[in-house]
Amino acid sequence: MKRTRLPEDPVKKARMQAAALALFASGGYQATKVDAIAAKAQVSKGLIFKYFGNKEQLYLATLRQAYDRLMAIMDEAVWQESGDLVAMVTNATRYKISLQLQYPQEFQLLLNGFIHLKQLPASGRQYVEQMMVANQDLTQRLVLPVFAKMTFKPGITATDALTVLNYVTSGYLQKFQQYLLSHPEVTTVAEMEPLLADLTRYLRIVEYGFVAPA
Repeated sequence: MKRTRLPEDPVKKARMQAAALALFASGGYQATKVDAIAAKAQVSKGLIFKYFGNKEQLYLATLRQAYDRLMAIMDEAVWQESGDLVAMVTNATRYKISLQLQYPQEFQLLLNGFIHLKQLPASGRQYVEQMMVANQDLTQRLVLPVFAKMTFKPGITATDALTVLNYVTSGYLQKFQQYLLSHPEVTTVAEMEPLLADLTRYLRIVEYGFVAPA
Protein backbone atom coordinates (compact mmCIF):
# COMPACT_ATOMS: atom_id res chain seq x y z
CA MET A 1 0.00 0.00 0.00
CA LYS A 2 1.33 3.40 -1.00
CA ARG A 3 1.72 5.75 1.95
CA THR A 4 0.15 9.20 1.63
CA ARG A 5 2.63 11.98 2.29
CA LEU A 6 1.37 14.47 4.83
CA PRO A 7 1.21 18.09 3.59
CA GLU A 8 3.89 20.49 4.76
CA ASP A 9 3.11 22.89 7.57
CA PRO A 10 3.75 26.37 6.09
CA VAL A 11 4.24 27.95 9.52
CA LYS A 12 6.91 25.45 10.56
CA LYS A 13 8.59 25.66 7.17
CA ALA A 14 8.73 29.44 7.41
CA ARG A 15 10.36 29.13 10.84
CA MET A 16 12.94 26.72 9.40
CA GLN A 17 13.73 29.09 6.55
CA ALA A 18 14.01 32.09 8.86
CA ALA A 19 16.28 30.19 11.26
CA ALA A 20 18.43 28.91 8.39
CA LEU A 21 18.80 32.42 6.99
CA ALA A 22 19.84 33.88 10.34
CA LEU A 23 22.36 31.16 11.19
CA PHE A 24 23.85 30.65 7.73
CA ALA A 25 24.23 34.43 7.38
CA SER A 26 26.03 34.80 10.70
CA GLY A 27 28.02 31.57 10.79
CA GLY A 28 28.47 30.48 7.20
CA TYR A 29 27.74 27.07 5.73
CA GLN A 30 30.40 24.91 7.34
CA ALA A 31 30.07 26.16 10.92
CA THR A 32 26.28 26.11 11.00
CA LYS A 33 24.77 22.88 12.34
CA VAL A 34 21.33 21.58 11.43
CA ASP A 35 20.74 20.93 15.13
CA ALA A 36 21.13 24.67 15.79
CA ILE A 37 18.71 25.53 13.00
CA ALA A 38 16.17 23.03 14.35
CA ALA A 39 16.49 24.43 17.85
CA LYS A 40 16.05 28.01 16.66
CA ALA A 41 13.06 27.04 14.52
CA GLN A 42 11.57 24.97 17.36
CA VAL A 43 11.22 21.88 15.18
CA SER A 44 12.90 18.49 15.10
CA LYS A 45 16.03 17.89 13.06
CA GLY A 46 14.19 15.09 11.31
CA LEU A 47 11.49 17.48 10.12
CA ILE A 48 14.12 19.70 8.50
CA PHE A 49 15.49 16.68 6.64
CA LYS A 50 11.96 15.70 5.65
CA TYR A 51 11.27 19.14 4.17
CA PHE A 52 14.67 19.90 2.63
CA GLY A 53 16.48 16.57 2.29
CA ASN A 54 19.84 17.54 3.77
CA LYS A 55 21.90 20.50 4.94
CA GLU A 56 23.20 21.25 1.44
CA GLN A 57 19.71 21.51 -0.01
CA LEU A 58 18.56 23.64 2.89
CA TYR A 59 21.45 26.03 2.28
CA LEU A 60 20.69 26.16 -1.44
CA ALA A 61 17.01 26.89 -0.74
CA THR A 62 18.08 29.66 1.64
CA LEU A 63 20.38 31.19 -0.97
CA ARG A 64 17.62 31.12 -3.57
CA GLN A 65 15.10 32.69 -1.23
CA ALA A 66 17.49 35.50 -0.25
CA TYR A 67 18.46 36.29 -3.83
CA ASP A 68 14.89 36.13 -5.14
CA ARG A 69 13.67 38.38 -2.33
CA LEU A 70 16.17 41.09 -3.21
CA MET A 71 15.62 40.80 -6.96
CA ALA A 72 11.85 41.07 -6.50
CA ILE A 73 12.07 44.47 -4.83
CA MET A 74 14.94 46.01 -6.81
CA ASP A 75 14.02 49.27 -8.53
CA GLU A 76 15.87 49.51 -11.85
CA ALA A 77 14.79 53.12 -12.27
CA VAL A 78 17.50 54.09 -9.76
CA TRP A 79 20.05 53.32 -12.49
CA GLN A 80 18.18 54.21 -15.63
CA GLU A 81 16.84 57.59 -14.54
CA SER A 82 20.23 58.95 -13.47
CA GLY A 83 21.46 61.89 -15.49
CA ASP A 84 25.11 60.90 -15.81
CA LEU A 85 27.64 58.25 -14.91
CA VAL A 86 28.62 59.58 -11.49
CA ALA A 87 25.02 60.18 -10.45
CA MET A 88 24.09 56.67 -11.56
CA VAL A 89 26.83 54.95 -9.55
CA THR A 90 26.33 57.13 -6.48
CA ASN A 91 22.56 56.71 -6.54
CA ALA A 92 22.87 52.96 -7.11
CA THR A 93 25.36 52.59 -4.27
CA ARG A 94 23.16 54.60 -1.92
CA TYR A 95 20.21 52.42 -2.93
CA LYS A 96 22.16 49.18 -2.36
CA ILE A 97 23.17 50.37 1.11
CA SER A 98 19.55 51.17 1.96
CA LEU A 99 18.55 47.65 0.88
CA GLN A 100 21.35 46.12 2.90
CA LEU A 101 20.22 47.99 6.01
CA GLN A 102 16.67 46.71 5.43
CA TYR A 103 17.72 43.14 4.63
CA PRO A 104 21.00 42.59 6.48
CA GLN A 105 20.74 38.81 6.74
CA GLU A 106 20.05 38.31 3.03
CA PHE A 107 22.98 40.53 2.10
CA GLN A 108 25.31 38.85 4.58
CA LEU A 109 24.36 35.39 3.35
CA LEU A 110 25.03 36.30 -0.28
CA LEU A 111 28.20 38.19 0.59
CA ASN A 112 29.53 35.18 2.51
CA GLY A 113 28.74 33.04 -0.51
CA PHE A 114 30.82 35.27 -2.77
CA ILE A 115 33.74 35.51 -0.34
CA HIS A 116 33.85 31.84 0.72
CA LEU A 117 32.81 30.34 -2.61
CA LYS A 118 35.26 27.42 -2.45
CA GLN A 119 33.96 26.41 0.99
CA LEU A 120 30.40 25.93 -0.21
CA PRO A 121 28.87 22.59 -1.18
CA ALA A 122 28.68 21.85 -4.89
CA SER A 123 25.08 22.99 -5.37
CA GLY A 124 25.61 26.21 -3.42
CA ARG A 125 28.85 26.98 -5.27
CA GLN A 126 27.17 26.46 -8.63
CA TYR A 127 24.25 28.68 -7.67
CA VAL A 128 26.54 31.50 -6.46
CA GLU A 129 28.56 31.28 -9.68
CA GLN A 130 25.32 31.59 -11.64
CA MET A 131 24.40 34.63 -9.55
CA MET A 132 27.76 36.21 -10.38
CA VAL A 133 27.10 35.80 -14.09
CA ALA A 134 23.53 37.09 -13.69
CA ASN A 135 24.78 40.11 -11.75
CA GLN A 136 27.30 40.93 -14.47
CA ASP A 137 24.57 40.70 -17.10
CA LEU A 138 22.26 42.83 -14.94
CA THR A 139 24.96 45.46 -14.45
CA GLN A 140 25.46 45.74 -18.19
CA ARG A 141 21.73 46.00 -18.80
CA LEU A 142 21.39 48.78 -16.23
CA VAL A 143 24.55 50.71 -17.07
CA LEU A 144 24.76 50.59 -20.86
CA PRO A 145 21.64 52.77 -21.43
CA VAL A 146 23.33 55.50 -19.37
CA PHE A 147 26.56 55.04 -21.33
CA ALA A 148 24.56 55.48 -24.54
CA LYS A 149 23.90 59.09 -23.51
CA MET A 150 27.61 59.80 -23.17
CA THR A 151 30.31 60.71 -25.69
CA PHE A 152 33.55 58.85 -25.04
CA LYS A 153 37.01 60.02 -26.02
CA PRO A 154 38.46 58.52 -29.22
CA GLY A 155 39.61 54.95 -28.64
CA ILE A 156 37.45 54.45 -25.51
CA THR A 157 34.53 52.04 -25.74
CA ALA A 158 31.60 51.42 -23.44
CA THR A 159 33.20 48.08 -22.53
CA ASP A 160 36.41 49.86 -21.49
CA ALA A 161 34.44 52.30 -19.35
CA LEU A 162 32.41 49.51 -17.75
CA THR A 163 35.58 47.55 -16.90
CA VAL A 164 37.20 50.54 -15.19
CA LEU A 165 33.96 51.41 -13.44
CA ASN A 166 33.66 47.87 -12.08
CA TYR A 167 37.19 48.02 -10.66
CA VAL A 168 36.50 51.28 -8.83
CA THR A 169 33.03 50.41 -7.54
CA SER A 170 33.88 46.85 -6.44
CA GLY A 171 36.83 48.12 -4.44
CA TYR A 172 34.79 50.84 -2.82
CA LEU A 173 31.89 48.49 -2.06
CA GLN A 174 34.35 46.43 -0.02
CA LYS A 175 35.14 49.58 1.94
CA PHE A 176 31.42 50.10 2.59
CA GLN A 177 31.09 46.51 3.78
CA GLN A 178 34.03 46.87 6.14
CA TYR A 179 32.58 50.08 7.52
CA LEU A 180 29.19 48.50 8.16
CA LEU A 181 30.80 45.51 9.86
CA SER A 182 32.82 47.74 12.18
CA HIS A 183 29.89 50.12 12.82
CA PRO A 184 26.86 47.92 13.59
CA GLU A 185 25.13 50.96 15.03
CA VAL A 186 24.62 52.39 11.53
CA THR A 187 20.95 52.16 10.58
CA THR A 188 20.46 54.84 7.90
CA VAL A 189 22.05 55.76 4.59
CA ALA A 190 22.54 59.31 5.86
CA GLU A 191 25.22 58.01 8.21
CA MET A 192 27.16 56.77 5.19
CA GLU A 193 27.10 60.08 3.28
CA PRO A 194 30.76 60.97 3.99
CA LEU A 195 31.85 57.75 2.30
CA LEU A 196 29.42 58.35 -0.55
CA ALA A 197 30.84 61.84 -1.03
CA ASP A 198 34.33 60.32 -1.33
CA LEU A 199 33.03 57.82 -3.89
CA THR A 200 31.51 60.66 -5.92
CA ARG A 201 34.83 62.52 -5.91
CA TYR A 202 36.77 59.46 -7.05
CA LEU A 203 34.26 58.79 -9.79
CA ARG A 204 34.69 62.34 -11.07
CA ILE A 205 38.42 61.65 -11.27
CA VAL A 206 37.72 58.50 -13.29
CA GLU A 207 35.32 60.35 -15.56
CA TYR A 208 37.54 63.34 -16.32
CA GLY A 209 41.04 62.03 -15.56
CA PHE A 210 43.59 63.26 -13.02
CA VAL A 211 46.37 64.63 -15.22
CA ALA A 212 46.09 68.29 -16.23
CA PRO A 213 46.60 69.08 -19.92
CA ALA A 214 50.20 70.08 -20.67
